[in-house]
Formats: sequence, C-alpha cells, structure tokens
Amino acid sequence: MELTPEELSPRYGAIVRDCSPFLVTYPGNLPALDLAPFGRRIAPEQLFDPTRLRSRRVIDGLHYLDAFSFGGQEMLMPRWVLFDCGEFPGIVFGFGRPARELGPELRRAYHVDDAIHDDVYVPLSMWVAIRCAEDGAWFGHNLSSCNYVPSVAEGGEALPGLGTVTKVYGVRLARVVKQYGATQWASNSLGLHLSLGDMHLLNAFTPAHTHEESFTYRIDVDADRLVAPLRPGWKRDTTGGDRIVDADDPAAIRALHDDIEAGGRFRLVRVEARGGSTDTQRLWVETRS
Repeated sequence: MELTPEELSPRYGAIVRDCSPFLVTYPGNLPALDLAPFGRRIAPEQLFDPTRLRSRRVIDGLHYLDAFSFGGQEMLMPRWVLFDCGEFPGIVFGFGRPARELGPELRRAYHVDDAIHDDVYVPLSMWVAIRCAEDGAWFGHNLSSCNYVPSVAEGGEALPGLGTVTKVYGVRLARVVKQYGATQWASNSLGLHLSLGDMHLLNAFTPAHTHEESFTYRIDVDADRLVAPLRPGWKRDTTGGDRIVDADDPAAIRALHDDIEAGGRFRLVRVEARGGSTDTQRLWVETRS
C-alpha cells in the first residue's frame, strides 16, 4: 500500500511532504525492514548506523527529544539504554529536517542555533521499537516529538499529528504484526495508541516498572485500521466500554489487575479527559468473552 500526501488529512500530508523520514539501526537489520513505508522511501543519507561516528549528531538529537518528552517523568533514557535496547537491536524511526529549515525556538531547543549547524539533520520525532522473540512482534519503547517543547507550541512551530504519523509509518517500516507496549493510565498519548487498533490489556498494574500504575497492552495490527486515522473524515470512537477506570483511582486499577490475573480478558476502548487534566482522565474498558 502506498500513500501520497494528497490522500492524507492536511496536517498529516504536510508532515509527510515537508519532513523526511530517518532510521537509526544496525545495518544487519535492514533486510527485515520496509525502507519505503507507504511509498515514502528513506534516503540513504538518513539511514544512520549507531556504531558509526557519522550518527553522533542525530543521536544527540534523539536524546534531546527524549528529554522534551520524558525528562520530568523519571524515565529519561541513559545513552547506553537507547543504544543497547533500541538503536542496535531494534529501530529508531521518525521524521526530521535540516536545521536551516527550522525556526529559532526549535534550533535553540536542539542546540543547533549557530549558522555552522545549518546542515545538521534534526530528528523532530522518534518511535523506538524493540524486536521480540515472537514472530512479527515488537515492543514500542518510546514515542516522542518536538511538540513537547513548550516554546515550540507557543511560537507556532508545532507540527500537529507528528506523533501519530510517526508511529503509523514506523509500524509499517518494521512490518509489525503484534505491537506490545507499556504506558501509564494518565498518559496523554493513550488516544493516539488507541486509534491504531484494538488495545488488549495484558495487565493493569506493573510493580516491575518505575511507575507501578502502568499497564501492558497488545495491538493486533490491521492494515486498514492502521492508516484510517491519517485519512480525511476519520473520527475517534466515542462509545463503548462496560467498565470505568479513572487514572487517579488506584483501587480501580488494582481491581482490574486482579481480574486479569484471575483469567479475565479486557480491552481498552476509549479515553476521555476529566476537568481538563490528563491526570484525572477516565478510561473505558470492555470485557471480552
């Protein structure tokens, strides 16, 4: 399946048209990947081998991205973690632009504001995914974008939809059949992940994680559902679910987890904000037979 910018909603079409995709991975992984997801081929100069010095600048940019998104959540990645878990065995995929094409706020945020950095390629988004032993299965480790920089939104440099289009194209590139992930009940990215397919809950409470009130999920990837959110006229489902879990209700989270451990099967179907804060968002779960 190929997609042209004209087939996409304007905000997604603009990103695909005006930004270029990049990939950071060890070259031995390339034969297993689709290097032209939906027809948007990755240029050879934007294929980065993390074992080579040429990749240093773009990898620095990835760590700025990580700090924008997760620096305040006690989940900032040390450089060795991104290399060992993502850049070498898996993929880091996203969209970017040369520094000369960025506005002043973004150039400052990425520390490329001097004229000598005009030609530096800047990663504006990234999806980090790790290959699982199960055939066709990947674990989505990190999804970040420059839209998390407060001054970028205020200065009009934001790229709405950047996270969504990055994940959709990244899933296609990795030929993902099952996408696993872990996230927090209060995450403001839940709506994005939900739009890409059925989110089956594998647990609701995770003591192994830094944040215990995290859940693990599996999305069985369907090609049509994957691209549907990018097309004009798509609307998020606002119905469904027979059980409510509020992100700030630890008792409800533990009760759901206990039911899962007892053999219950559930999927997350929708999210709604409460009081304008994601910390108090409400999540609707559907019981599966």
